[in-house]
Amino acid sequence: MEYSICKLEKLLVTARDIACVRASCLGITAFPEPDQSFHKISGGLPAILVTALSNAFQSWCIFYQQLTTVRDDTSSKHESNVFVYNQHVISNSVEIKTLQHALASMGRVSHLDTILGEEISRAGSQTILNTLLEQIHVCISIVESNGSCEEDLDALMDLQDAACEICFPVIRGGMAFTEEELIARLPLVYNLRPAASIMGAGVLDSTTILIHQVTKRQTAQADVGYLMWPSAIVLARWLLSNAYLLKGKKILEIGAGCGLVGIVASVLVKADHTLDQVIITDVNNTVLDNIARNINLNGVSSCASVAKLDFYQQTGKKHLGSWLSGEFNNDFARDREPVDIILAADIICQTEDAMASAKTIYDALTPGGKAYVVCANEEHRFGVAKFAGECELLKLDVTSTNVKVSNSS
Repeated sequence: MEYSICKLEKLLVTARDIACVRASCLGITAFPEPDQSFHKISGGLPAILVTALSNAFQSWCIFYQQLTTVRDDTSSKHESNVFVYNQHVISNSVEIKTLQHALASMGRVSHLDTILGEEISRAGSQTILNTLLEQIHVCISIVESNGSCEEDLDALMDLQDAACEICFPVIRGGMAFTEEELIARLPLVYNLRPAASIMGAGVLDSTTILIHQVTKRQTAQADVGYLMWPSAIVLARWLLSNAYLLKGKKILEIGAGCGLVGIVASVLVKADHTLDQVIITDVNNTVLDNIARNINLNGVSSCASVAKLDFYQQTGKKHLGSWLSGEFNNDFARDREPVDIILAADIICQTEDAMASAKTIYDALTPGGKAYVVCANEEHRFGVAKFAGECELLKLDVTSTNVKVSNSS
């Protein structure tokens, strides 16, 4: 089944819409809000989108062939080719407007979901775009050699810009992703319920969160935030049971990884209609980009933001509270105001992390603020046993609780 660009635009409005449709096109039904308009198709949503783009491109190619046809004029004294071209024929053509529309839609979808953008590229869009860019260059030469009609040149430049907007680097020789790879690249679905063993005044009985992991391979210790870790699920469920603790508070998640905990906090803040921002931080730029993607995926960009925070840049000496954020995207390195609540899950992987994270908590908290930290025990994480002692050295009050987790709790 083929889908028109207009129909696809109506169905692919948000990042969450796109994720659910991606799943439906691969036959995955575990996602929330499954879209009944799509069924399993070979190649998934990337194949559908590339087919729609290809249809618009084929119509343009017919127009391009007509435009670049050399006029049969034996009486002409010109040594160069004379093309069948009249001014305004390009800017007024249905074909260029249809292709422009298709490219704009593809660009919007690719930027809402950059993972899908990579998949579209590997599914064949890059080949189409490369050919199109060559054709645009030829058309610009024809227009410039025939009076340089400003409207036609503008239309061609707009088309070129739209094509460049959706160009992604192609790896592995441009091979399309397999169905198994496409499924593995879908976001994880977390149907979270409040922790049954903890009493609290929750705002939500349950919530469904979609989380993209980073699709690149881990190559270093600094890449631990590429993947989800169990402690984040424990803390996220605890927040659902104790949402009242967040009311009216300034909240900071440190060492956020994929951002599940901060996103759940943002959902709760949004549901409570408070204006406070949840700041979700990590030190790895790739991880931060993925957190931003997950914020958009879950519709909490109005109350959540991303910042770079390096534990090892904090001093542990700011008793009135402030923390140093690093340079990331358009944000420069600067001191930030302290927060009322810090959230952290699985932030300690080595002994040095215990000291650095304790200093971070000391600096970033307002006097009287609280940090809620969940980590695997010392049998599974080096340095965890040192953490409480490092906090106490900084005169932080520490209460430790062992949490037993089961699939049914």
